[in-house]
Amino acid sequence: MRKAQAQGFWVGALWDPRLESPHYLDDVRAHADLYVETDFRDPQLLRRTLRAVAEEHRATVIYHIGREETMVTAHEVAEELHAGLNTSCAIRFLADKHAMRDLLAAHALSPVSFEAAPTRQEVPGAVGRIGLPAVVKPSALAGSRGVFLWREPQDEAAWRALVDAYDYDGPFLVEEYLQGPEYSVETLSRNGDHHVVGITEKLLGPPPLFVEVGHVHPAPLDPERRQAIEELTTRFLTACGYRFGPAHTEIIFTARGPRIVESQARLGGDRIPRLVELACGLDIEQAIFASLAGRPAPIPQATATAIVRFFTFPPGRVGEIRGLETVAGLAYVDELSLRLNPGDTVAQVRDSKSRHGHVIVHGATAEQARARAARVLAALEVVIDGTPVTADAATDVPATPL
Repeated sequence: MRKAQAQGFWVGALWDPRLESPHYLDDVRAHADLYVETDFRDPQLLRRTLRAVAEEHRATVIYHIGREETMVTAHEVAEELHAGLNTSCAIRFLADKHAMRDLLAAHALSPVSFEAAPTRQEVPGAVGRIGLPAVVKPSALAGSRGVFLWREPQDEAAWRALVDAYDYDGPFLVEEYLQGPEYSVETLSRNGDHHVVGITEKLLGPPPLFVEVGHVHPAPLDPERRQAIEELTTRFLTACGYRFGPAHTEIIFTARGPRIVESQARLGGDRIPRLVELACGLDIEQAIFASLAGRPAPIPQATATAIVRFFTFPPGRVGEIRGLETVAGLAYVDELSLRLNPGDTVAQVRDSKSRHGHVIVHGATAEQARARAARVLAALEVVIDGTPVTADAATDVPATPL
């Protein structure tokens, strides 16, 4: 919001108070030119509120780069008021996993076997037709929530328990299991031209949930693989009709070549924009609004490597935390956050929102950055139910002495 204002924009902020802490929203309220709250769970209420606010204040642009659940609604209102930067159809291809798969199939891009299952009762049959192993995705959830690898028939009970935990009944998408290293592609589009900011390597946790445990930017790639990933991404965004803004496209490089997993019309999460800034000096958030103001920033080449690693400690009761001050004082540590305190009960990590904290480090090379991340994870120790557990043991990273 501050970066938009720095480019000369008046900013009205529309928020659902359930989604952030009161302290955070107080900060938004203090800086916004206009602050409005509504319930994002009610699409019609959101539509009416957004339209009324935009008309009252003569908003020239309605722009949404937040949660996927409300993205299509916001862009539909923007389109109705001639205040949009993209068509709602283009946004739907990026926000709706099923619509994306249909579009890719129609353009013979990134072929993947898939089947839609409108309800949870239809999922087992779809899994049987796709064949095991299969990946089951809730079509209307984001952030790895509810994604499950169904490897054997008896996995049905574990899958049902997972969707019960999210109180989710459908729709679902069942896809063939794609195997290979996974990447995300950060892009900025303007007037339908798509510029690749960089490619990030994903570090995934174990199946069946595949919750990310880290990211490396830029990804160490040979030129041929990099070109294949970039070309697939830009062809896909063109097929969507995407015109303006950031996109975060996830790709698995299989034995048959790159395959798109999903894409969103927003910045990458998991602190990826900060990794980009540390690696190449580009503030990608600021670049969005500079481009909107007609002052697009050049995209520099990376001169360093930045890594974010997430903490996933085992469930139990926290007794003591060791090494936090030592790690925080390291010159190459850019951010450090641990969401645990003595006396807390550690919850099991089941998606990106439930991880226990993170650290961001940087280095002149990928090798140096990886070694530094390993040192940090080895130095941070949490005593859980009387047993010391280091962060590297929790995330399966080899230990290196500080």
